[in-house]
Amino acid sequence: MNTFEKVLRFITEKVAYGGMIAILVCVGLVISNIVKRSLGFGLVTGTPELVELIAALILSLGIGYLTFVKGHVAVGILVDRFAPRKQSAFEVVTYAISLGVTILIAWGMFKLGLYYQRVGYYTGVLNIPFYPFFYVVAASLVLTCVVLVKDLAKSVITVVKGSEVT
Repeated sequence: MNTFEKVLRFITEKVAYGGMIAILVCVGLVISNIVKRSLGFGLVTGTPELVELIAALILSLGIGYLTFVKGHVAVGILVDRFAPRKQSAFEVVTYAISLGVTILIAWGMFKLGLYYQRVGYYTGVLNIPFYPFFYVVAASLVLTCVVLVKDLAKSVITVVKGSEVT
């Protein structure tokens, strides 16, 4: 693993830790809401919208690391029987499509964040602005794009050279 990959792994791992912390915060919030209600003190104000915002962080912050470690589901019943060079050719197509879709989604999230910032879109109860969460999701997707570019480049080199890149 070269220096770029080590740095990329470090960054994606630390961002994923942010998602883990968000899970803990969400669980703590839900448990405190349940306990408070059970004791007859009512609900924690704004819990549904906080859980909604935290869910966006939970789902987005781990995508880059998941992509880096190839933790996604891959069905390779047919492709696994091919030679490494042909497998890499399939990977080039897959990574190129994934990169294109991820770029479009990241761009859309960034544009939506700009729009919500401009019009002043806030949550209903706590008046938390939505746009920072869109920017976090967009940044996480950009990080995922960097990982996909790395994987795409490695696959292209494997197709051209015929041997796997370390």
